[in-house]
Amino acid sequence: MHRLAILAVLLLMSLLCGVLLSGGRATVAAPVCPAPPEVAAPDVAPGMFPRVAGALQAGHLTVLAIGSGTVLGARGRAEGSFSDQMAQDLRNAMPGTDIRLVLRGERGITAAGMLAIMSKELGPQQPGRQEPGGHHFDLVVWQTGTVEAVRNAPPDQFARTLDEGAAAVRQVGADLLLVDPQYSRMLQSHAALDPYREAMQDAAHRHGAVLFRRFELGRSWADAGQLDLESASRPERRRITERLNACLGAALAQTVLRAAGRLPR
Repeated sequence: MHRLAILAVLLLMSLLCGVLLSGGRATVAAPVCPAPPEVAAPDVAPGMFPRVAGALQAGHLTVLAIGSGTVLGARGRAEGSFSDQMAQDLRNAMPGTDIRLVLRGERGITAAGMLAIMSKELGPQQPGRQEPGGHHFDLVVWQTGTVEAVRNAPPDQFARTLDEGAAAVRQVGADLLLVDPQYSRMLQSHAALDPYREAMQDAAHRHGAVLFRRFELGRSWADAGQLDLESASRPERRRITERLNACLGAALAQTVLRAAGRLPR
């Protein structure tokens, strides 16, 4: 891949991360999204997230969301990110439940770099036990694959990293939700995404995780002529980015609730 093409793709990633936002929580409330969330997780069924189900029953759920640039909100903060929107939608669907979100990530980080952070976050935990002063995670949301595709990293190495991460999550008894790369015509034209998406699907099957197919959901939105950041004018990008994060968050929340046997009210 030529240097200019790489820079163009990374610029697009920055746009999709919401760096054009002025900061703060997204202002779009109850967005009307152009495609149902089932597009992203057609195989999800009750019982796939037993730990989340138990946590919701107990009235408190702690989520670790980890990823590269697109997991972050404006200026690298949690507010306005799709992870933050997911947590807000879970709170709205489960009033009275304490939903806590811990967000870890940085732009350009690889799955291996995320694994190191994840291992540190999960390391002190023991199944069924809250460590003093620490977090006891019930759900890990792991967004990855985009950086590897842009850098043309070895897919088999990526697959091994996914296996190690899934094993670390399983060791502490948490549930795992994998989130694959976002849809982008420019990214697709400059990077071979399929091997990394397939690696994530295979890992989900091997480890009993849920795969959220963000790529397919984003493509369905773009094909419908909505939430298409690449076709938007510069003045429209802030509004579309806010709505995109809100819709992704809503779809993720519904996926979590379906896997836990709880449907949004």
